[in-house]
Amino acid sequence: MVSVEDIRFMTAPDDELVLISRTSAEAYGVLISRYLPSVRRLAGMYSPPSADRDDLVSEGILGLMNAVATFDPAKGASFATYASACANNRMLSALKKSARIKRREESLDSVGPSSGSSPEKIILDREALDEIFSEFSENFSEFERAVFSRYLCGEPYAVIAESLGVERKSVDNALARIRRKLRRKLG
Repeated sequence: MVSVEDIRFMTAPDDELVLISRTSAEAYGVLISRYLPSVRRLAGMYSPPSADRDDLVSEGILGLMNAVATFDPAKGASFATYASACANNRMLSALKKSARIKRREESLDSVGPSSGSSPEKIILDREALDEIFSEFSENFSEFERAVFSRYLCGEPYAVIAESLGVERKSVDNALARIRRKLRRKLG
């Protein structure tokens, strides 16, 4: 049986429903279900063959939930616009993070042991690489460590600069400092 309250929520405009949903679980459920098809559509657009579409839908729902919690009608945007942007940004961030992790794994695999190595040997080799990196990077600034780890993953200077929000020249200068420090350390 559908209550009068449920009917009110189903017919309420989005902006009003957002405010009600902050104190009503039923209103919250109606609002999330109202936008779920949009989130699924976005996930379908972004879902590359290597990504799990369900993971992107989950990220989009988290973005939608954040939109409900942070929406401010006084800012002038409609909830639909705001919710779409939040879900979209959350999915894009998840895809970028996934791509970075994949590049790091591929980079470690290319530096690491041969494919015929035992699991124990692979773990020992990776631990040795981590130890070497830690020993060398202890003399690096936080910015230099961020640049160096991205550089080791094979990211181009322009991509490193964009992801860190700096000029390309800053990345170039950081890598030059890193090279000097490594030369001093290695003798």
